[in-house]
Amino acid sequence: MRSTRFDIIVVGAGIAGLTSALSLQRDGARVAVLDRHRSGTEASWAGGGILCPLYAWRYPQPVLALAADGMRRYPDLLASLDSNIDPEHWVTGMEILDPVGEGESIESISVTLASAGIAHQWRPQGKHDGDALWLSEVANVRNPYLLDALVDTLIARGIELREQCAADKVLLSEGHVSGVSTSEGDLHADRVVITAGAWSEALIPGLPAGSLFPVRGQMLRLEPRSENGLDRILMENGVYLIPRRDGSVVVGSTVEYAGFDKTVDAEAQARLHTHACRLWPQLAGARITHRWAGLRPGSSDEIPLLGEHPSIAGLWVNTGGFRNGLAMAPATAELLAHRMAGRPTSMDPAPYRLERLIES
Repeated sequence: MRSTRFDIIVVGAGIAGLTSALSLQRDGARVAVLDRHRSGTEASWAGGGILCPLYAWRYPQPVLALAADGMRRYPDLLASLDSNIDPEHWVTGMEILDPVGEGESIESISVTLASAGIAHQWRPQGKHDGDALWLSEVANVRNPYLLDALVDTLIARGIELREQCAADKVLLSEGHVSGVSTSEGDLHADRVVITAGAWSEALIPGLPAGSLFPVRGQMLRLEPRSENGLDRILMENGVYLIPRRDGSVVVGSTVEYAGFDKTVDAEAQARLHTHACRLWPQLAGARITHRWAGLRPGSSDEIPLLGEHPSIAGLWVNTGGFRNGLAMAPATAELLAHRMAGRPTSMDPAPYRLERLIES
């Protein structure tokens, strides 16, 4: 019979939950991870796998700080995995053809990127107005492969993974968390971490409605016939092209506020495809092999929630990464682990605290 008591229960087996569990176990905790479906099959699976924010300078500084730290931590995370699955980490660089928006300048963008430690260059464009922005150190991963490798690592290290185990609510006792009520019965722990992405809000008592919400993103994958393959991430007008090692190209992504609807819309897909073919003409005539949509966890102030509940001891949260959850994951996991262990942190945790949204 499986145990029903743990030191820490992590609710949600996406990129935030899997990396958090690994970081927490390193401190000696007995950790269990729950997911209502199969591990890594929601937003973490559906994204493109770019390990850098898109138009990074347009995000709040706390988001950029986490994402930049996550970028730097990825090589060590990948090297530590106990799995035969290759996540296909590939430093391709990213070229942005329309970097300067209204009210922005090359100088202001450079200052922001430099402050985050993100290497960048400006390149003249032959047939476009203005300079393109080249981010030479940007990498991408095949995110479904990364998630499978993380699951392998959890299992290899003895972390209990319970799939098809839906969390209904957090159990409380005298102002302290005591576990989680699930579809398999009550599971007990003195600490619970909510990493359930767009579904997190219902599991965080006292969080105002609309603090966390799903944001749909549609994508497609093509197999070009040309041997002259795309060798970098290419981006313009919010549409990006991501090369894969097998020669395929992933195209994304829409930003749609459609609730928990993952419908793939023909009109939106056509817009993505048309823009992709303009960006990289070799895609014209390429076979579309997959179309899909995922639900990112947005937050009301665009900043992730990472910290302990202000009035429920032992209830922790790591969610709200929106489009940057994958890029930030190694950083958010380490920040969470340090805070839960009471250790000093290299990054100021204040901007991510739940107190900004929940009154104690």
